[in-house]
Amino acid sequence: MRYQRGIVCALTVALCLASSCTTHSYAPTTDAATHELKIKGGDEIRVVTTRRERLSFKVTEVRADRFVGVTVKPHDKERRHAGETVEVPFDELAVLEVTRFEAGPAALATAVALLTVSAFAVVLGPAVVIPAMPGAP
Repeated sequence: MRYQRGIVCALTVALCLASSCTTHSYAPTTDAATHELKIKGGDEIRVVTTRRERLSFKVTEVRADRFVGVTVKPHDKERRHAGETVEVPFDELAVLEVTRFEAGPAALATAVALLTVSAFAVVLGPAVVIPAMPGAP
């Protein structure tokens, strides 16, 4: 019982972190469709180009016709090393995945975790504390 609060806190934090990032896949067909995705500097994206090159990078700049960024740790089938500057024109995008932090799911997960812990506390009552035996280290 001594570590119960720590375990509950750790599970709550893990649940919040797991639910706060989302990944969406798109296959934009025009430059306008790409702009509608509202990708901005700081977003991490994975792309497959029309030449079948796979890239994962953090966007540093969105220009009128291309994404500019720096590659991150490569996934399977990616050939570029982390830290390389890349430019990907919109007309060369075949598939695009964007990963973003979303506050809504994180807030919902936090609220559900707190309500669950509170419900258990109300039902189970105060934690039982067993005193140490005299003379025990």
